[in-house]
Amino acid sequence: MRNERDLRFDAAAGAWFGKSKPVRRGEMEGRAWRFRDLVPSPRAFPDCTLPGHVRTLFSALGGGADDERLEGTAVEEAVNYHIDFVKAPPGNGAALHSHGSEETFIALTGRWEVYWGDEGRESLVLTPFDGMVVPDGVLRGFRNVGESEALLLTVLGARNAGHCVWAQSLRSAFAEAAR
Repeated sequence: MRNERDLRFDAAAGAWFGKSKPVRRGEMEGRAWRFRDLVPSPRAFPDCTLPGHVRTLFSALGGGADDERLEGTAVEEAVNYHIDFVKAPPGNGAALHSHGSEETFIALTGRWEVYWGDEGRESLVLTPFDGMVVPDGVLRGFRNVGESEALLLTVLGARNAGHCVWAQSLRSAFAEAAR
């Protein structure tokens, strides 16, 4: 269902034309975020305290995974996807995990390796403004393989991505961290 008004197809032009759904400036301001104002979440996932997986999430838009522990989300209005910025020092990133939806990764600064599979043996390196989409159900992880702290944009594409599923290899590390 479309929300524009007065939609009409013009056969001569071969295109649809219409008017905008009305929206007030205050509503649009409530749908905007400023990176400088995003609240850091250094323990958003259980792997964030494990060696090699230290990172800070900055939640900009929408609700993430059911088990994501965010300190705050700037705009909660989105229902079909979730946007986080991830900042990590060299050699750090997310452990192998999957979501109930696809996930898009876009390198904003630095070099990021996105790896996938049961053991994470397959990988691609992304440099600024490169991106990739990992399908739902595929274990994936990422790490900063650059020389300095870097920023990655992640987009989780789902109305409800559910909880994270972690690689079997993390079971003992998670059990140890839980003690």
